[in-house]
Amino acid sequence: MTQHHGYDADEIYGWVQDQARMGARRPGTAGGLANEAYLESKLREFGLDQVRAEPIPIVHWAADDYALEVGSDHTKDPVEAFPIPYVIHAPQGLEAPLVWANPKALRHAEDWTGKVVVTDIGFPDLDLNLLLRIGLGRYDPDDTAGLVDHPATWVRQGWHLYHLAARRGAVGFIGILRDQPGGACRMYGPYGFKERDILDKPLPGFWVSKRDGPRLESLARSGAGRARLHLAGLREPGLTHNIVGEVAGDSSTDEVMVLSCHHDSPFESPVEDGSGVAVVLALARHFAAHRPLRRRLIVALTAGHFYGSVGTRTFIRDHPEVVRRAAAAISIEHVAHEATEGPDGALAPTGRPEATGIFVPLNRAVADTVLDAVRRHDVRRTVLLPAEGPLGPYPPTDGGDWWEAGVPVVDHISNPVYLLTDDDALHWVDKPRLPKVAAAFTDILTHLDTLDRKTIAKVDSRPYHLLMKVLRHVAYHKTTHFGLHPVY
Repeated sequence: MTQHHGYDADEIYGWVQDQARMGARRPGTAGGLANEAYLESKLREFGLDQVRAEPIPIVHWAADDYALEVGSDHTKDPVEAFPIPYVIHAPQGLEAPLVWANPKALRHAEDWTGKVVVTDIGFPDLDLNLLLRIGLGRYDPDDTAGLVDHPATWVRQGWHLYHLAARRGAVGFIGILRDQPGGACRMYGPYGFKERDILDKPLPGFWVSKRDGPRLESLARSGAGRARLHLAGLREPGLTHNIVGEVAGDSSTDEVMVLSCHHDSPFESPVEDGSGVAVVLALARHFAAHRPLRRRLIVALTAGHFYGSVGTRTFIRDHPEVVRRAAAAISIEHVAHEATEGPDGALAPTGRPEATGIFVPLNRAVADTVLDAVRRHDVRRTVLLPAEGPLGPYPPTDGGDWWEAGVPVVDHISNPVYLLTDDDALHWVDKPRLPKVAAAFTDILTHLDTLDRKTIAKVDSRPYHLLMKVLRHVAYHKTTHFGLHPVY
């Protein structure tokens, strides 16, 4: 059965497939621009008001011609590698000695001048027990949320050595993805989330798989290893667009609610974030058809999550009246099957949906609204988390900028281990869950619309709020060695 409360799994999944067929939907690329046109046409087809594409100037970066070879002075072999996004190109190629940088060292005495720095890039473990203890509620009827056993793949430990290498005269950088489940090296990160300047990457650099890591490390440590790097592509002015539509309220208030998901993706990426966009499309059509809300609903399919979240930030900057009037901002990302690394080193399904966090304010009325909806629609393995806490001062979501702008958020997200890699494929989308998430957020939006703005924004527990701030700082210092090893 594909129907759930008026939402059809086959239809929503079809929208995921449509996006995936466009390939990588990176900002400014042909696939990205085609997807923007597709989404704008969908919002018009669904009858939303004031549908528009809001342009955002960017620097279009691409690296389509690249190669990495390692070995000795006389013999070098190709190594499977993937360019680190937004690094400077090396179209003429370069050859240089390898040098190892210990990612755990507090000081580095090695001479990095004119060398290619090799290091491990790790992911921190998710402190699941802590997250479950501080949660504001959960719906986990099978009691499997505690079985999640994979790292926080959006945080890269050791990335600080890239910029240190640049300051110390290195000519290139190679990061070994030692913690990436499944062993992928085609990872699109870092991608500018909270970076001051996404293009501030002055060294050509590559990711390599943990399978090639031991050999790279051995060559770098020996003092006799050398690398040949070639990296060519585009770095030119470009455009991306926020795709926006509105659903008018009943005119009883000038307040608004925002419903969003980013539309860009690193690869075909049906989960990241074809799945989130498809659920938002389903909600947009429902609310445009039925118009049950008193508040105006702004649907924002935002650009450039993989360009420093430029779409959300630009929308907030360019629409201060929306920020002033926003009672809540809701974002939906990643409706996914869980994967783990099997005995053969490949990704394998666990048979469970990927555990989902929904970030909410420290507010019982909002938390109860969300928890009631996920229970009613059987969105299992869902944990409600505070918007500020051990995972950071804002939710690690596309909606985090709304929280920093002072708007209460309800942000749905999961962290499957393949998320930022080209292992993300259609079979990882949890198709039966798509209409359940859509139905749950129909109820959430509808009920939030009945709550006044002060009720939504209220902080119910000041001591708990203070505890979350303390845990945030503790987690930061633990992850970064008291700030000496900044992470990305």
